[in-house]
Order: sequence, then structure tokens, then C-alpha cells
Amino acid sequence: MSRPLPLPLSISALLASSSNSNSDTPGSKTYFDSLTYILGPLPPTSPLHLSLNYLDLIDQQPLNQINFTIKQQQVENGQGKGKGKRKFDERYKEENENNNNFIIREIREREKILIITGPKGNYVDDIQEEDEDIFREITGNLGILKKLKRIDIRHCSTSKHLKLLLTLLTESDSRLNKISNQPHHLESTPSLIILWDIANMLMRKEVIDENEPPRFNQDEGMPVGDDESLSHQEELNISEKKFKSDTCLSDYMDLMNITKATLDHLNTLHPSDPPTRLIILEPSLNALSSLPILPPLTSENEDPKMPKSARERKIPIIDGARWLFGKDSIGIIHQLSGEADVSTSYYSLTLDRDKSTSYQMRRKKYPKAHHSVAEFELEKDRPMGWRWEWVYP
Repeated sequence: MSRPLPLPLSISALLASSSNSNSDTPGSKTYFDSLTYILGPLPPTSPLHLSLNYLDLIDQQPLNQINFTIKQQQVENGQGKGKGKRKFDERYKEENENNNNFIIREIREREKILIITGPKGNYVDDIQEEDEDIFREITGNLGILKKLKRIDIRHCSTSKHLKLLLTLLTESDSRLNKISNQPHHLESTPSLIILWDIANMLMRKEVIDENEPPRFNQDEGMPVGDDESLSHQEELNISEKKFKSDTCLSDYMDLMNITKATLDHLNTLHPSDPPTRLIILEPSLNALSSLPILPPLTSENEDPKMPKSARERKIPIIDGARWLFGKDSIGIIHQLSGEADVSTSYYSLTLDRDKSTSYQMRRKKYPKAHHSVAEFELEKDRPMGWRWEWVYP
């Protein structure tokens, strides 16, 4: 018997302003592959919205495969005959429905989503700074709060911590064992794993010289100044993300390779279940991000074993991802505009498997919530948060 497929998750679930069931939303008919790698800017709430959308899909599935044989066994054992049988049937019907509901809840609560990110403080700060108004609204819903408890977020301080976690990650000995003190143990195999901003663990922040104009660095992470004016950069003291000087392509690709091996391991634990889906989101990278094969020379007197041009050659990260995950698994988000207008920027998502189709997104400024604004900021113009939304053709 062939293995069941994972539930189809549309790319429209990347943003908060869309529902996976809304057929009019751009990208609602285009689905993630079982393994998807997307680089380019996205809001920090994207992993959470993907998770909530996927849990909605899981909870909407009928559990017809649960069949109870208690009644048949009890009847065969002689329980309930004549008038007593009728009362037994009525009583059993009520008890059976209660048992059904309880077991269905238990099974669905075991369906988990795993999100793996960098340092906790950085991720929390990014969400608070974005202050997405839609996310603020939905998290006040009791049903959403219950689903958020089924999202397991693991934070890694460094790339070495991440490598160790991925190497050891596995399901705990018992699927019913809900208590485990081991950070690499999962209560149950997740239906979906999301890696968020892994490349950022290999980067550092460089303060921009206020006397320099906005620049675009082709070899590093996302450029700073592409959607902000210079005066706005000075006002916010924005830093530029750059790969650490000793970072090589193998440092990043090793993390991706271990991630793929971890996915393969988890998918062997329960062969009769749908395979775990993997989505890797890299908002700190762009299509031009690249890394050298070898680190730079530590000393001018060091005798290199190859020409300097060959040693300093850089390879696009996207090429490595295509080789490891396959071309059909790749998506790239490009910035279309936003330099002149600080309050609104436009982006386009294109999948390698269908480059003729693109899905446009818009990032707009919205007033921040009152509770997320410091008292001293209230005296000024009200600070603004951001909203990402799909642009309808």
C-alpha cells in the first residue's frame, strides 16, 4: 500500500491577510512541495501563519478510520437482549459518541508543528518590531490560542547548537509520553517543520556610516536601504547584515544537509503516516547572496595552495540549494519597488518550477497597537508597524 500524501498547503498561507481556504487569494491554487526552500524578505510571523493554516487543514480532516468494535463484541457476548438490548443500544450510542469525540481530540492534539529559529530574543524582538495588526487580532481568539499550543518552537543560539539539535532530533520513546527533559526529544513526529532565518546565525551586523549613501551588497544578505531613505536609516540607526568573514559555503550547506537527513530520519519512524513536510524560509538572503568555497587567508605571508582568484571565488547560495533540494523545491522573493516610498514596498514570489507565474506582495505601514508603544513614544507621532498582504491581479 502506498504511503499517504501530506495535506496540500498553498503558498498563500505565508501571509496573515489570507486564508488557505480562500480561493480568490493569489497563490491559493499553488501548493508547497513536500520540501520547499524560499529565500527573500518575509514577515517574522510567516512561520506562525503557515503553522496555523496547516493545523486548520488537519482539524478539518474527517477521522473516518476510527472504528469502534466494542458494541459488536458486547452484543456477541450476549449483552443486551430484547427490551434490554434497546436500552443498551441507546446508552451505548451516547457513550460511543463521547468516546469518539475524546479520541478525535486526543489524536488531533498530537498533530504538532515544529519551528526552528535562531536566538529567542532576536525572534521575539522581530515580531514585536513588526507589530503585525492582523496577528494581534487573531491571537486574541481562544481557538487560535489552543492551536498555538500545538506549535513547538525550538531556539538555537548559534549554528553549532542548531547542528547538534538537528543531528539528535527524534521522537521520544513513547508517543503518549508528554514529558521529556531532553531538548532534542519530540512528543510526536511533527506534521510540518519550518526553519526560519537560519543564515542569520552565520551573519553579523555592521553599522552603516551615515555619510555613505544606501548601498546594495550583492554578496551578502538582504541589502539595507532598498526600501528606506538615507534620512530614515539615520533616524533608526539601521545595521547591515553581512556574513562573518570566516564563513564558507560549506558552513551553510552542512546545516541544510543535516536538515534533510533529519527529515529522512523522522519519516522512517511511522511509515503508515503521511511524511513530514519541510519548509525553509531565509528572509536574510536574496538571489545574489553568495559565499566563498574557502575562508580568506589569515596572514599575508601564508602560502596559498591555489591562485587567489580561485580561493576568493564565491558560489551563489541558491545554486547550492537547487543542487541539494532540487529545482522544483526553490522559490525566490524579489523586491520590485519601495526606495522612494518608505511606507509601502512591493515584492514578487517566483517558484523555479513555474517561472512564468509570479505572486506579488505588498508591505505597508500601519499604526502600532497602543500596548506596544513606549510612553515616551506616545509624545511623538504614533509609531508604525507593518502589514504584509497579497496583491490581487
